[in-house]
Amino acid sequence: MSTPAPPPRHLPPSDPATPTGLLAGRQAARIRAIVSADLLPEERASADALVMTAWLTAAQRARYAQSLRAGHHPEEFAQRLADERRVVLEEGADPVADEAASAADAERRARQVPLRAAETGLLLVALGCLVATVVLGLRGEGSAIADRVPEQAPWLLAVMLSAVLVAAVLGRIATRRRDRALLDWAVSRPGQLGRGLPLRRPLQGESAGPVIVAALGPALLVGAGVLAIVAGAAILLITLMMGDESGMGPYAPWVLGGGAAALVAAVLAVYLRSRRQLRMVRRARAAEWIGPTPHVEAPPAV
Repeated sequence: MSTPAPPPRHLPPSDPATPTGLLAGRQAARIRAIVSADLLPEERASADALVMTAWLTAAQRARYAQSLRAGHHPEEFAQRLADERRVVLEEGADPVADEAASAADAERRARQVPLRAAETGLLLVALGCLVATVVLGLRGEGSAIADRVPEQAPWLLAVMLSAVLVAAVLGRIATRRRDRALLDWAVSRPGQLGRGLPLRRPLQGESAGPVIVAALGPALLVGAGVLAIVAGAAILLITLMMGDESGMGPYAPWVLGGGAAALVAAVLAVYLRSRRQLRMVRRARAAEWIGPTPHVEAPPAV
């Protein structure tokens, strides 16, 4: 009696009961299919090489092509990189003494601390504006809700939205600069792209600013669009029934059009976010680190 050999280390488990997580629908199914795909080493290597070739800049490809002995064409670079990745997937990676220490040092140098500090400060400013708006509203006099809205509310909300948007832009820039610095580190080491990047924090890590905008942006656009459509329809109905005494009739089509545009923008934002999630999943898989294969002794046969 002998113990069956374990499955290949580079292949993910093919468990049909994949957890659903927080995502749902067709897009979530596509993401889960990419993560749990049971690909052969040749297929996995080709897919990873194509994604990594498209992710790298021309200068980074030219720098790493020297170790691959590839030409200047992206197709040849992808083919050579696929061969390098396939060897690692099939045979395992040879241990490199300074790999973990060098990767940790590269991560420390790519932290983007000034941009992260500016992003955090802007988010604190936005939080302060929100708290100030709520406090001023609670201190307001009057029984109606409209009477409790402070006079400074429009300015505070404008500052809050501006701070959140700028924080999201800074967070996205910091993430891209970190990823670019770590990819520069990888292309400077022969064979590193085939092995993957042994990072403690993965690439494309989102910070608070982009996450807040990606989560609340479509919801705010939908809310604004619905309110604008309702207001435009009400203005148009009042104008048709009572005449244009207030002079608001000509603005009704513009309000309706603005509401429809906000709804279209919300749908477009959700679509672009789903496309970005797919790209992030493929890139994370292409940059996955394949460490040295541990030596497993065969158990004695009974």
